Amino acid sequence: MSTDLLSRVDETLAVCPQFRILLTGVGKSSLVSSVFNISLKDIDIAHDRAGRASITREYISPDNPRFILHDSQGFEPGSADNWAIVESFIRDRCRQDLQPKSRLHAIW
Repeated sequence: MSTDLLSRVDETLAVCPQFRILLTGVGKSSLVSSVFNISLKDIDIAHDRAGRASITREYISPDNPRFILHDSQGFEPGSADNWAIVESFIRDRCRQDLQPKSRLHAIW
C-alpha cells in the first residue's frame, strides 16, 4: 500500500475507529457468520418466521472489532411498524450532531 493511502486510513481511524453497518434482508445470519466471523449462537435467528432482532443491539466480532453490526427485523407484507423502526434508526444514526463513531456508515 502506498504511504499516502496508509496515512489516510490512519486519519480516518483516528476520527472513527469503528464503522456501523445496518443489515437488512434475507440471509443476514449467514452473512454475519461468514463475513464477520460472529458465531451463529450469538445471533438471534428465527428460521420459521421473520427474525425478532433488536435494531439497537450491537454485534461486534472478537476477530475484527472495527465493525459494529445492527440487525433489522425482516420485512413482512403489510408490516409498517418495522419500517418505521428502521427509518427512525437510520434518521437517528445519521444526524450530523453525532460523533462520527456513533453514526451509521453503511446499509447492507
